[in-house]
Amino acid sequence: MSEDDFFGDGSSADEAPPDNRHGARQVALQALYWQQSAQGDAQAALADLCTRFALSEEVRTFADGLLRQSANHAQEIDELAAAMAQHWSWERIARIDRLILRLALAEMLFIDEIPVRVSIDEAVELARSYSTDKSYAFVNGVLDGVVRQKGLVV
Repeated sequence: MSEDDFFGDGSSADEAPPDNRHGARQVALQALYWQQSAQGDAQAALADLCTRFALSEEVRTFADGLLRQSANHAQEIDELAAAMAQHWSWERIARIDRLILRLALAEMLFIDEIPVRVSIDEAVELARSYSTDKSYAFVNGVLDGVVRQKGLVV
């Protein structure tokens, strides 16, 4: 894996994500991952990524909202996800999977304009792109468990 291969998926860290909500989710995930890895400021990392990739104001705003909601509700979200991850210790779950779950649950629970099914599909796609071959099924299972427990409309 090269230094530029941020997540190990073969893409360059200098490769711009799409200028849409999917791209916003990607840069939000990168910012959270950087914060967890380097103990830096996710908001500063997000600002840097959005500037570097010349992302639109709409994309920046959506990514910022994801980060803020995931930070504001991190403990609640992590406890909910951990409870759904049966037979897994939260600390043993891969960092990238925990962060994907955190972003997806923040979106599902605290950002009203996004349909729950879209949030789940996007999280599964992030897991397919940035985690292991089996992570997408794990992420999908945890999110489906939350949907059932919370009675969310899919």
